[in-house]
Amino acid sequence: MNKHADKLQSTGLLAGLLALVCLPCILAPLLITVGLSSILVFLGTWLTPFLLVLVVISLIGFVLSFKAHKNPLPLILAVLAGGILYYNSYMTHNQNISYAGAALLITAVVADYVIRQRYKKYCEDCVVKPTENKD
Repeated sequence: MNKHADKLQSTGLLAGLLALVCLPCILAPLLITVGLSSILVFLGTWLTPFLLVLVVISLIGFVLSFKAHKNPLPLILAVLAGGILYYNSYMTHNQNISYAGAALLITAVVADYVIRQRYKKYCEDCVVKPTENKD
């Protein structure tokens, strides 16, 4: 895999982790301190599509990672987590289901990291071999 695709793969996995960050939880104390707590009601309406965009970016990273190590487990977990988060965002609005989808996405990231480390250990393309000078 070339250097740019590896960066995009890492970016996708990072976006998956960032999708799990609760931005209203970070902004809530600041907005309440300033007296703008009513904005929190409207903040959720435009953060939900942003969360789903980050999940899609992470799925692209998982696809690129799958092409590198050919193990479908992280990709399957990520697709399942993305489906759960999408379903929960637009259908049920259950916080426990959101936590389950987030935990599944974290599990997919950890599984992909472990698989990539094992793959690098046995990959001949990943190890720089010194050239022998026959002078």
